[in-house]
This record gives sequence, C-alpha cells and structure tokens, in this order.
Amino acid sequence: MEKNFHYLKTLKTKHKLTHKKLLLDAFNKAKIENGFNSKSHVTQFLSDYIQEDCGEPYGERILRNKYNDIISNKNEVIELRQFAAESLRNYLGYEKDVIVIDKKELKPEYSSFFVNHKMKLLSVFGIIIILLILIPITINTQRWMVWNDNHYTEVEFDLKKYNANQIKAFNEARILNFTKINPDCETQFFKENGLENLWYGKNHNKTLDFFTSAGLHPHTGKTLKPITVYMIKKYICPDYK
Repeated sequence: MEKNFHYLKTLKTKHKLTHKKLLLDAFNKAKIENGFNSKSHVTQFLSDYIQEDCGEPYGERILRNKYNDIISNKNEVIELRQFAAESLRNYLGYEKDVIVIDKKELKPEYSSFFVNHKMKLLSVFGIIIILLILIPITINTQRWMVWNDNHYTEVEFDLKKYNANQIKAFNEARILNFTKINPDCETQFFKENGLENLWYGKNHNKTLDFFTSAGLHPHTGKTLKPITVYMIKKYICPDYK
C-alpha cells in the first residue's frame, strides 16, 4: 500500500494527458489515500473536490458512469468537461501538460455548412420571428418574480426597477419552498427516507450558500448540489454523525 501511495504521489506526466488516464489515476489515488472500498465513495469525493477546486458542479453519477465505461473495456471515447479534467489534474499534482480527449478532433466543413443546414436555419429564423411577436404579449400576461435577499418575491415586470437578468418567470414552488438559510448542527439535513433537505452552491464571492430546495443559485444561475455528510462535517457541523 505504501509503495503504491508513493508512486501516485511522485508520478509526473511528460506529454499529453487523456481524460481516460486522468479519471483512472484520480480513482486510484482516492482509493489509496482515503481507503475507499466503493465507487460511490470515490465518485462523491472527486465530485466534491472538483466543486471546491473550480467552483463548478460535476456530478458523481457522471464520474461513476464514465469510470464504468473504462473498466468494462468499452471502446467509447471518455470525455470530461474541461474544468473537471483540469481539477483532476490539480488533484493528482500533474504538471501543466496538454489535456486531450482520446480521439482526433473533427474539423467541420464550413464551406458546406449553410448548404447542408439550409432548412434548419430557415426553421430557426421562423421561430425567432414568431418569438418576436409573442414576447410582448407574454410579458403582459405572465407573472414574474425576483430574488429578494433570501427568498423569491412576486413583482410586476418593470425594467426601470429591475435588471432583465433579475426578473424570472413566476414559479409558485420557488415562492413557497425555496429559501436561503444559515444551517447549523440543529438543521435537519435529511428526510426520514434519506432524501436531502438542503442544497448548496457557491456565490460570486466563492463562499457557500445553502437553500431549502433544489434548483439554480439565484445569483450565479448554476445548479445547486444536494448536501452530503462530507460537506456537513467540513462546512456546517464538524461533529455531525
């Protein structure tokens, strides 16, 4: 075990890193360093690390599915989001080598693009025209809401009072159930059936905000992640069991 750990700590790449290699090496290192016995524990750990490293969510299910494709010897291309690949490289301590997917990039034939997609482009232009007609009608009949400190509030559509990116389509569930809170050790993090009661995401200041429902962060627009025991112990209640 110590020999394998030393190998992972000192390994440095010299050429191009494929996404497949990054994922395999990250899995091996996480297993050895943390003593994980299941893929679920490894993927949760790596998902949390990516979130902490770059501020972007990358689900554990995605990591687990891609890892399963590798170990089942499928000849599929393993392609991670670029920010996830770079975070895994940081986790492994690899040098700033070029990260590539394990296939050759295909160059589009721009010269024939418009010819081959003529009907699709015409359809898109038609949809745009229809939207330009319907949007003014929708604005006058649609209900709207804005984020107000720690909850959503219904408002009138008023671009003089609010920025366009502040105004969102009215959602009754968001009005009733979506609230930002400051959790502590007394917070009920999970329901009796084990489902999450709390979601989290980083704000523009790179600090964590916690919410009572799933959805998008009101300020960044990024998908919130369900709370985990790892995040509870690290950021909310170190003595949580």
